[in-house]
Amino acid sequence: MSRAFLLFAPFLLSASTCSAAADTQTLQEHCTSTAADDLVVIGISAQGHEKVSACPPGVDSGCIYGLTVGQTYSAGTPDLNADGQPDQLVRHFGSNYGDIDVVHYLGFVQCGDGTAIKVLEGQFKDVIAPIIITEPWPDLTATRGCAAPGHEEDPPQEVKLSFNPETYRYEEAPKLDPASACTHSP
Repeated sequence: MSRAFLLFAPFLLSASTCSAAADTQTLQEHCTSTAADDLVVIGISAQGHEKVSACPPGVDSGCIYGLTVGQTYSAGTPDLNADGQPDQLVRHFGSNYGDIDVVHYLGFVQCGDGTAIKVLEGQFKDVIAPIIITEPWPDLTATRGCAAPGHEEDPPQEVKLSFNPETYRYEEAPKLDPASACTHSP
């Protein structure tokens, strides 16, 4: 090998690494390209009862995930993108399933400027993130109970949620209807 090639080789390696990384949008790029209406600010209740809000910046009234509505609670603060900052899982009890054991879950990741973007949304009984997250976007485990009255004792359905970098969302694989958690027809 020539000396010129050995000096130039690191640049070739660097260029190929950069082109592979450019295929996937970074969190900052995604935050910047997200419409302002889709950015939220996570607020924590002063009472410390795990009550949270997830509303657009500057919007205090009329936000369905606001602190004044009283139906939105923290479901954990895992570091979903492994950047060292806690992100937010949220349970919203204002779903159309009433008091049946199915809850509207949302997940938000911090953008670094005080706002966050939604990376998870679905109807589940629970969403569990790994206790220790060392790699960005770990798979999550969700459970879904039967939403039909009289079937509360049906076993919960376990759902795997995987991060899709193309949609920048956690998705079920395969996508299941919440009614499929019922073992009997209503």
